[in-house]
Amino acid sequence: MTMVEDMEEGLLRRTPIIGEMILEAEQKAEQKGQKQGREEAIAELLGRLFARRVGRRPTTEEERAIVERARALGPGEVEDALLDLDGDALIRWLAEPARRS
Repeated sequence: MTMVEDMEEGLLRRTPIIGEMILEAEQKAEQKGQKQGREEAIAELLGRLFARRVGRRPTTEEERAIVERARALGPGEVEDALLDLDGDALIRWLAEPARRS
């Protein structure tokens, strides 16, 4: 499981924009010096990607759904959805029950 997660994270890091955003999120988390800080920074990163696609910040419920999907499905599927789905499709995707991959 850890090896797969490391592979997925490596793929994300090699995507120029995503890699930079992950690095920025990790730096913010490191400055806070705690795991909760890292999770907050990652949630902020995902929220910014959502905002670029939909044109607004995610609601609290949408943000929670994004983070839960990242934990349940892995970062690769969430990245695909945030970058590939149009705004309406992304909102529908978040409203559906998450399917484990």
